[in-house]
Amino acid sequence: MLEELRAFTAVVERTSLTKAANALALTQSAVSRRVQQLEEQLGATLLDRSSRPPTATAVGRRVYLQATALLRDLDRLMNIPKDDGEPSGTLRLGLPQVVADVALFDIAMGLKASFPALDLRCRTEWSSGLQREVASGEVDAAAIMAPSGGTPPAGASASLIATLDVLIVQSRRAPIATKPVAVADLAEQQWILNPLGCGYRAALQRAMEGAGKQVRLGVDMHGTETQLRLVAAGLGLGLAPTRLLASSLHLSELCPVEVTDFELKLDLWLLRAPEIGNLGRAVDALGQILAGRFEIGRRSSGGQRV
Repeated sequence: MLEELRAFTAVVERTSLTKAANALALTQSAVSRRVQQLEEQLGATLLDRSSRPPTATAVGRRVYLQATALLRDLDRLMNIPKDDGEPSGTLRLGLPQVVADVALFDIAMGLKASFPALDLRCRTEWSSGLQREVASGEVDAAAIMAPSGGTPPAGASASLIATLDVLIVQSRRAPIATKPVAVADLAEQQWILNPLGCGYRAALQRAMEGAGKQVRLGVDMHGTETQLRLVAAGLGLGLAPTRLLASSLHLSELCPVEVTDFELKLDLWLLRAPEIGNLGRAVDALGQILAGRFEIGRRSSGGQRV
C-alpha cells in the first residue's frame, strides 16, 4: 500500500498525472493504476476524474492528510539507523547536577537550534549511575565525572571533554582560613556538600580519613548555586569546580582555601551508547557545546584532541 499512497499524494500535490509520474519516475499509466488500486483497497473514490485536472474528493482529502503524515513518519523511521542522518526523535541525555548547572541551558538552546526535529529528555544523576544507564541503553549519551588521569570508562564510546579543578571555598566576608592549611585543620569546620554519591564529597572524605579525621557535615543538599550562597553567608565551607565558580552570582563573595595536602581534579567524559543511529550528529554537537562551555579542547578515548 505504501507505493499506492505515494502515487496518490503525488497526484494531489502536483494536480497532474504527468507531473506526478515525472516526480516518481513512473509512467502515467503506472501512477493511474496505483491510485486505482488504492481506491479498491479502501473501497472509496479518492479522485474526482470529471474535473480537469483531477482533484481529491472529500474522503480523498482526508486520506491525503493521513497519508502525508504516515509517509513523513515512515521517512523519519527509515532515517533512524543512519549514522549520518538528520537527528530526529528523542535524545535521552544524562548529566551530573553540577554539569547541568553550568551547561544545560546552552545544551538545550544549541541542540534545538541545530536540530529542530530533535526532542531532548534530560535527567540528572550521579556519574556512577549514568555510566550504568549508558551501558544498558537507558540513555543515549551522558556526561560523567571521574578521577583525573584514569582510563576511559568501559562499556561505551568515550571522549574526554575537560579536566575540572575543584576548590575548597569559604566566605570572603568571614574567612575561616587566611593562610595555607592542611586538610586536617578543617575537620572542625562545617561543610555544605552534595548528598552521598557525589565524587568530590567522597574524595574529601577519603582525604579527611587519611588524616585521621571526619568531615563535619553542616548541610547536605543538591544545588551548587544555593550551596555557594550558604558558603558566602558564612555557614561553612564548600566544594565547587572553578568553571562553576566563574559563572556564580556569588563569586565576589567567595574566596578559595589554600590546602597544602589536598588537590582535587576530575575528568569530564562524554559517553555515548552503541548504535545510536541518527542521534550521532546531535551527540557530536553536544560534545562541542560542553567543550566550549568548559573552555577546553575535546579528546577522544585514544588521547587525540578533536
